[in-house]
Amino acid sequence: MAVSARAAGDTKVPAPPSPEKALPLTAVPGLSSELAKMAHDHDPSFIDAAKTYSLPELIDLAQRHNRTTRIAWEKALDAAAQVGVTASQLYPTLSVVSSYGGGYWNQQFNSSGPGTKQIGIAVPILLPDQAWGGYTSLHEGVKLRYTLFDFGQRLFLKDSAKRSQLASNLNFNASHQQVTYKVTQAYYTLETDRKLVEAAEISVKSADDVLASTQAKYDQGLTTEPALLQAKQAKAQADFDLLGARANQDIARLALLQAIGADPSARLTVEKADFSRLGAGLLSPLDQFVKATLEQKPDLLAKVADAQSALASLKAAKVSGLPQFSLQGGQDYYNMNTSANGPGFSIGSVGLGMMNYTGMINVEWPAFDGGQTRNKIRSSEASWKGAAESVLLAREEALHDVVRAYTNARTAIARKQSAQALETASQASYESLKASYDLGRSSIQDVLTARASYAQAAAAKAQCDAAIASSLATLTYQSGQL
Repeated sequence: MAVSARAAGDTKVPAPPSPEKALPLTAVPGLSSELAKMAHDHDPSFIDAAKTYSLPELIDLAQRHNRTTRIAWEKALDAAAQVGVTASQLYPTLSVVSSYGGGYWNQQFNSSGPGTKQIGIAVPILLPDQAWGGYTSLHEGVKLRYTLFDFGQRLFLKDSAKRSQLASNLNFNASHQQVTYKVTQAYYTLETDRKLVEAAEISVKSADDVLASTQAKYDQGLTTEPALLQAKQAKAQADFDLLGARANQDIARLALLQAIGADPSARLTVEKADFSRLGAGLLSPLDQFVKATLEQKPDLLAKVADAQSALASLKAAKVSGLPQFSLQGGQDYYNMNTSANGPGFSIGSVGLGMMNYTGMINVEWPAFDGGQTRNKIRSSEASWKGAAESVLLAREEALHDVVRAYTNARTAIARKQSAQALETASQASYESLKASYDLGRSSIQDVLTARASYAQAAAAKAQCDAAIASSLATLTYQSGQL
């Protein structure tokens, strides 16, 4: 039988010290002040408190102020610039070089005795065993380099950059659709919560009516105290539900402000949604939504473009180890002036100028690079295969998402008629039992049950409207038609 250490020796085993300790949090004045400055430069209070916004106007605000679209736009600009970078490699490069400087020289000749040494070729100069002087040097020139042939490496890199640019543009469109979708969902959620608040207010009104009627009966001795307590309990429950519904409405308003990109303290008023028109017409066949998904869903097509970019990069990597042929040319001018001093003589200035022209064709072939090319090919091949798998995964997910959204939309539309009939029947039942209760022909339990059923039916109808709006927005978004 196992015996614990505490039971055996009553010895407390200390916990081992943590190898990592949390660093103390300290304020960083430079970063915090920069954050405050950046936040000050952006004014999110663009919501007009006196205006009532429709859904298209809310979407327009989000497209102009939501940070997601701005980030996607900057990425698209970066991708366009990368295309320019790769395209520039197809052109020759011309550089201008210039340098000017000077220094001091000291010449010591190894000799067994005194004498002179002759230096210079074009102009002989006789110098003693020791001489010194200062000099200045000027170099000016231009150099030209142009790659003639590289087995298509630059073209592959340019194609890869263009495919990446296409993917960035598609992701930019997808960002706009995503923002539109979030605003639409937040708008209908807010409107649904508003209708739930209205349903809760109706429930409170009915609970007040039942309590007032029961109180009057109790005062006249026509009902018991338990019945009065049940009516008060129903009233308290209705008040509690109303508070919860209003809290959910406030949270939904904050979610809508966040989707727009506005300040959370902004006073936003929106138009009431007309849920009666949702799902009025039959949905298009599922095949049309599937076709639209595969043909125009931007985030799916962006992954295809990324895979094509990775394939072009793989082709460039495969030819990077092959020889490159380039043309080089240049013109250089050199000028040097120096002075010479020695025992018994002094030369003020001796100058030499030279103009040099060069032109050559180079062949560069990396015979050994430590496996860099081989590993570059492996990395590019893995990136391409991963991108291709990402395309297939995104395709599968997109098809599942659009079929699920289509099914949810059809179901929500079908349930709305039942919810409408349930609300009508529950309201009639409650009103009938309430009138019967006022005449003393029904019990308090029957009235409270009917009132609760009526409140649930009203909430169910509002939730059905929300389900229709949400499923239709999701279907449009998932099929790339938002």
